[in-house]
Amino acid sequence: MRQRTVYLVFWIMLMVLSIMGFILIDLCTVKPSQISGNGNIAILFTIPTVLFYLLFLFNFVRWFLEVAHDFTLKQRLILLITLFITFIVLIFLEINFVQNLLDLLGGGPEDPESRIYQFGWYNQYTNTLFFNWITFCMGIVFSIFTALGFRNLKKQLTASIH
Repeated sequence: MRQRTVYLVFWIMLMVLSIMGFILIDLCTVKPSQISGNGNIAILFTIPTVLFYLLFLFNFVRWFLEVAHDFTLKQRLILLITLFITFIVLIFLEINFVQNLLDLLGGGPEDPESRIYQFGWYNQYTNTLFFNWITFCMGIVFSIFTALGFRNLKKQLTASIH
């Protein structure tokens, strides 16, 4: 029981650190209406945030594998359909988010009229294209898909051995 509590606290800490990293990146991203003169400060938070987020997702998969162990076929099917619909909605939200930001910036890095002309896609104005609540949720949904896939693969391997 103590080990489960420690594991849960560790998982919650990773989640909080990931969310804080996403927020810090957002706060350090230059708004399209402002002019940046200091470079991409948010890059300082990017690597730790990615590490915390990947650890969080990995542990989320481990936790979900334990939880999903007792799911019936009907429950798994409902979950898969819900996840698929959620993922499609998140994709549309992300596309809309990207288009809105690019409109505010005057185009992408290849457009001479753009504020980010010749900057590349990851810069002080576009950090939030990659680190936002939508991509955070996409990672969680993808992790659940992964956990369900691992669970089914493990079941098939176990069945083929016996």
